[in-house]
Amino acid sequence: MMLRKISALSFIFCFFQIISFSQTSITGTVVDGATNDPLPFAYLKIEDIALGTVTEGDGKFKIDIPKKYDRKNIVFSYVGYEDLLFNVAELRNNNNAVIKMKTATNLLAEVIVKPRKLMKPKALLRKVISNIPKNYPSVPSLINGYYRETITENGAYIKYTDAACQYYSLPYTNKKHKWKEYQNSFNPFSGSLSTVFNFDRSSLHRVHFHHETLKDERVEIISSRSSLSLSRRGMHANIQGGPLSLFARDRAKYQKSFLGKHRFRGYDYKVDETQDENGNWIYVLSFHTKTTAAQLDALESKRNRRQWTLANKYKLLKGNIYIDKKTFAILRYECSVPNQLKKYFCGYKSMATKHFDYKLDISYKKSGDKYYIDHLRHEDEFIYKDTIDNTVTPYAAVSEFWVSAIKKTGVKKPDESKNFANVDFNQLYDYALEYDSVFWKNYTKQNGRAIIGKNIRNDMEAEKTLEQQFRDKHLRDENMPAPVAKKEASSFKINGDVYRDDYAWLKDTRSPRSNKPVMEYLQKENDYAKNYFIPLRKKQRQIFDELSANIEKNYTSLPVKKDGYFYFLKYTEDQEYPVYYRQKTNKSKPADILLDVNKMAKQHDYYFAGGIQVSPGDHIMSYYENTTGKDDYVLKFKNLKKGTALQDSLTGIGGMVWANDSTLFYVELEKKTFRSYKIKKHILNTNSKKDRLIYEEKDPAFSVDINKSKSKEYIFINTASSTSSEVRYLKTNNLKNEFKLIKPRKPHRIYSVSHFKNKLYILTNEDAINFKIMTVDTSDISAKNWQPYIPHKAGVLINNFVLFDKYTVVSEKENAQNRLKIIDNISKKSHYIDFKEKIYDVNIGYNPDTDTDTLQFSYTSYTTPSTVFNYHMGDRGRRQVKQEAKPRINLGKIKVKREWATARDGKKIPLTIIYNKWLSDGKKSEHKRVFLTSYGSYGAGQTPGFDHAIYALLNRGFVYAVAHVRGGNDMGMEWYEDGKLLNKKNTFYDFISCAEYLIEKGYAQKGSITAQGGSAGGLLMGAVANMRPDLFKTIILDVPFVDVINTMLDDKLPLTVGEYEEWGNPNKKKYYEYIKSYSPYDNVKTQAYPNMLFFTGLNDTRVGYWEPAKMAAKLRATKTDDNLLILKTGLFSGHGGNSGRYAYYKDLSYKYALIFDLYDEE
Repeated sequence: MMLRKISALSFIFCFFQIISFSQTSITGTVVDGATNDPLPFAYLKIEDIALGTVTEGDGKFKIDIPKKYDRKNIVFSYVGYEDLLFNVAELRNNNNAVIKMKTATNLLAEVIVKPRKLMKPKALLRKVISNIPKNYPSVPSLINGYYRETITENGAYIKYTDAACQYYSLPYTNKKHKWKEYQNSFNPFSGSLSTVFNFDRSSLHRVHFHHETLKDERVEIISSRSSLSLSRRGMHANIQGGPLSLFARDRAKYQKSFLGKHRFRGYDYKVDETQDENGNWIYVLSFHTKTTAAQLDALESKRNRRQWTLANKYKLLKGNIYIDKKTFAILRYECSVPNQLKKYFCGYKSMATKHFDYKLDISYKKSGDKYYIDHLRHEDEFIYKDTIDNTVTPYAAVSEFWVSAIKKTGVKKPDESKNFANVDFNQLYDYALEYDSVFWKNYTKQNGRAIIGKNIRNDMEAEKTLEQQFRDKHLRDENMPAPVAKKEASSFKINGDVYRDDYAWLKDTRSPRSNKPVMEYLQKENDYAKNYFIPLRKKQRQIFDELSANIEKNYTSLPVKKDGYFYFLKYTEDQEYPVYYRQKTNKSKPADILLDVNKMAKQHDYYFAGGIQVSPGDHIMSYYENTTGKDDYVLKFKNLKKGTALQDSLTGIGGMVWANDSTLFYVELEKKTFRSYKIKKHILNTNSKKDRLIYEEKDPAFSVDINKSKSKEYIFINTASSTSSEVRYLKTNNLKNEFKLIKPRKPHRIYSVSHFKNKLYILTNEDAINFKIMTVDTSDISAKNWQPYIPHKAGVLINNFVLFDKYTVVSEKENAQNRLKIIDNISKKSHYIDFKEKIYDVNIGYNPDTDTDTLQFSYTSYTTPSTVFNYHMGDRGRRQVKQEAKPRINLGKIKVKREWATARDGKKIPLTIIYNKWLSDGKKSEHKRVFLTSYGSYGAGQTPGFDHAIYALLNRGFVYAVAHVRGGNDMGMEWYEDGKLLNKKNTFYDFISCAEYLIEKGYAQKGSITAQGGSAGGLLMGAVANMRPDLFKTIILDVPFVDVINTMLDDKLPLTVGEYEEWGNPNKKKYYEYIKSYSPYDNVKTQAYPNMLFFTGLNDTRVGYWEPAKMAAKLRATKTDDNLLILKTGLFSGHGGNSGRYAYYKDLSYKYALIFDLYDEE
């Protein structure tokens, strides 16, 4: 009976909720009063209240207005139409009303036309362009001025930023600049790094028009001030690029988006005359895009991409150019998007942010015999559609500059270190320059433009004056409470146990962005992290500058020779992404660009393109594209002869090989788990639904892969779990045949196959835990004919091998050290390639030819950057082919050594230790700062390698240490087996033993160690935090696998079933109890913890964002200390973090700033 009462009350509560919602929600349509055509993006705003919306592309609107505003008026406004006012209550009573707006003909600007023949529009435009070098500065100038940025929400100001700045302006030349000349001089020290971890980032999509400046143009910020963010809708977007981004809108100098070659033919023109403010007659050249709504509607599109591409290509603009009649100089340029084309201006279906208007107003003023910029104004109007509550909020972003003084002669190029670079992650709003009240008091006296208007103050000073906000912007709010996640009781029965989970609600595998409680919690955690980090932004900039300074700005990879071509990639200047090239080996022609990933990435928050493969006839190129950060790739194709993209593409791809120029085999992924499970055959430019199924793996513990032998004579299908595999083969000279099985799968037997001449070579662990190599003649490959080639050797792991006519090269590992063994195929004599350093990593390189005595291999160590050598296997001579850039430090002061810690069961654990002997001298260091890292799963070893990031630690007196714990393969596959399944705790015990060893030997003190691990290494971090929190000062958990029980019970998640052989299946009692005894989330205790820093990505398909989110929430509710706990969620990143070559250092500089600050507090 009680249950029935509760149900009835719940129904009544929901009923009243529905009634309340219906009473506050007002809907309708705004149309042209004469034609009844819908008016897209018309504004609705409550008078005197920051509440409003805009109509959608079809003219419809929905706005939620509380009943308390019923006596207020709602204003409807639209460019070119008269405003309409309605009483809110009246409109509420006439829901779904059609609002008819009247054209405001009387408001149109008056143009006085003189009755005489005028120049033809295009002739006038050409005259204007040809006279630009004569009319505008021909030498560099230095322009001082005042710059301001504002953002409004529902018509009310929510962000204010301004600056006194100095602009170094290059001459106006009409020159068609090359792309690389537009790359802005990159100075991270002067930047804001606002998009670290896509931190609170909602892109304004301001890149529809060319907005790059020449790399030698510079802006110095003399002083700046920024308000707090007063958004009520959680909009955290900022204007990107600062003043230089605005100067890129100078259409007389930067003509690419309008006046440039082939640009102005996309417009209709009309010439009139009018008078300027002094009564002088000037030309008015009006322009209007030729592109029509009908043309755009006629395009068949997928996710609006074709519409957007056409819209972006032909620039949907209208406007006026005011021209001096004598000199043909541009006096003023203004433009905007025509009303009827606003809905096409930016893709909407694929974005929450919709950019619908773009307004420029640029004025020039004559000084001497030249015209200089006098005033620039750029306004973007956009809406943000909340997919959770389906509300639409209008925004406007305005950047503006007024000139105060110009230096025309004797101008020197400013110091690059002071430049506020025009790059997306530089945002003046987040520039860490503290407010100088004395400067601004004096500056506003001299420059009235800098006086903040009453309308801005009225909107923004309800709680604090702007001056107080300018000060507070750079201060951490010490009273900001840590987020507290709600508890929702959840439980299930398993293996005789009742499993309880109060934070299960944080897991959303379908659409977390649409899950309001989840997103609110993640945003609160991000806001908490952002607030804590405020005083560390300068430190982060300095660290990023230090790290990125070692990046080889102009980098060219070692060319790969294949089928008559060299293939290579380049980074130039400060490009985030590579450009892929190929060139004939005889270099008879310049290299062709295959992919320019920088251009391709422009419209994406995350982007990857690569994995290029060229068809056998060199006609078609395939490549992978990823725009989400998830393990979900699209395979695309390009015709290399025509240089055009094919319409054909394949989604959900896990790999591919070409069969011929028109046919390929590819791996298809399961949509939910991303398991590679099918091999299909595809013919280019045919419907992929008709692709032939070649093989399907139905066991969810197994995945498939496909590859072509180096000889190109075989295609292999590899099917494998983590402990078992089998291989099928097909000869490429007869693709009509079926794939044949070499040897069926068998528990705990792994093998892979290579082809060389008339034999197959098999690397297998059958009766050989550390692997051996077998061989068999291709005429009869049955198992009975398999013969030993390289025998198994205890304690020596065979990684891989490569075959030459005269030699076999084997990559081995023994005692945590890789090495290369050269074997003479005839005499069977062997030798190892020797190196001076004792701790290093060496790997077999790219060796396409077999009839050679030269081996290419790569070498690196903690003190030697990655280096490629050519090694003569006969006379043992070597030649350096390429080496990555060396760091800007004395490598002679770096000490690297191997020590051995003793595990609790007596095993000896390798421990690699690196330090700067001039600063810390290892165990003699007075600071005892240690950074200890490890992984310890999947048999992945911890190989040495050169990393600039390590030197940022060593230069600050840290000891950098690597624990080679069980679960990896550093001591052979036995080491791996002893750290998995029911031996998994050995991984954690080993790490603890290494930490204790460092303390015992004087490298560290208890509580002075920073520990770091990612993914499965994050599991290690979570476990040791629960087991021995007293050993550590800070623990960094990157995309950590910390909710092992729940993940391994969910067989619909990626990786779960396939990893039963790594962790165990918790549906079985013995594994359930063992996993539950160490799973970090399930072992959070009421105790003190070190500083805990969690980093994750919302798009991570390997380790769900909810795992660290749940553990962070549980820790906050359970731990007894006041140490720092941060959960940082990248809203556009996946398991590998953000895209772009600087992204790693952006992320790392954030973490280092936290770590160093925590030590400095001591």
